[in-house]
Amino acid sequence: MDTSLNPNYGASIGGDIPFIIDAAGRISINAARPFLDDEGDTRIITNADGSSQLTTNAGLLQYQEWLEIDRTVTQTANLRLSGIADLRSRGLIHSLGSIGQTVSLWDAVSSMTPAQIDMSGLTQGEEDTIAYAPTQVPVPIVHKDFRVNLRRLEASRLFGESVDVTAASVASRLVAEASERMLFGGAPIKVEGGLIYGYRNFPARAQVNRTADWVSATPAQIKGDVQAMLAAARAARYFGPYVMYIPPEWEGVLDEYYLVGDATAGITSVGMTIRQALLALSGLSEIKVADFMGATGEAVMVQMEREVVDLAVAQEITTISWSAMGGMQERFKVMAVWVPRLKADYDGRCGIVHLRPA
Repeated sequence: MDTSLNPNYGASIGGDIPFIIDAAGRISINAARPFLDDEGDTRIITNADGSSQLTTNAGLLQYQEWLEIDRTVTQTANLRLSGIADLRSRGLIHSLGSIGQTVSLWDAVSSMTPAQIDMSGLTQGEEDTIAYAPTQVPVPIVHKDFRVNLRRLEASRLFGESVDVTAASVASRLVAEASERMLFGGAPIKVEGGLIYGYRNFPARAQVNRTADWVSATPAQIKGDVQAMLAAARAARYFGPYVMYIPPEWEGVLDEYYLVGDATAGITSVGMTIRQALLALSGLSEIKVADFMGATGEAVMVQMEREVVDLAVAQEITTISWSAMGGMQERFKVMAVWVPRLKADYDGRCGIVHLRPA
């Protein structure tokens, strides 16, 4: 491989991991994936100069085996990414452009004084300026490693079996789960004064004390808690639409029927489920289970707009590999370089509401 075309070849994100940074500042994934062609020669999909010339890297996997790993990693990650998938589906993505960007910066912007009302429009208006508050958050690498032994791989090929993708699936699941935990609970990383916060510990979030644990609460209490959350969001001047995330143990509760009438007198009628009653409230668009919120008996409500939250991405979730032990072993890393950016305005208000025990 001609490494003179890219001085970043040989840089490392984990000790001895060789990789190439492309023109956009991201890992050139194809150049970090040596594979065996039909003649048994080692190649890479794309070299530093755009070619696929022979390389000196020892590649254990065949091209089709790489496809199997990629398919497994992507499918497994998508199954486990819920909150992050919501950001993606709404286009709340901020591209960082390079994995070299270790912090993501943005400005919290103030409002201005109210507009003037008069009949002529000739009155000198009150001038005002916008104030900016710089904000930043670290951009971590979320990753998990696994390895494939040459003898085990060759044994599976002798019997016509495909590469065992179990380890790739587990590694992808763990990266996805760690990313979800970071979105809901933050991560203990601090760079240049910036901290990674999640929905449940963002300092600017509105906080509402619940009436009771929803597992044992009445439908009226549950509805009252959600109405209190909506009121807190509106008080912060955020008006939806909102997505509410609940822990798994509350999922079945919301599918119970919301009974109308006096149960003690035996005069009740079934109108709708508790979930339907909540979704009938103005502004609440979805109720979703968050498997990795990190706490029981709590819920969060988020206004899905860029002014409230987005996902800063330097590298999408993917897999890279490198050889070890003289080519007897291929090591892999499933990784993503991204971070949720939770935002408050200049006055410290945000569109996140946290329901928690009193």
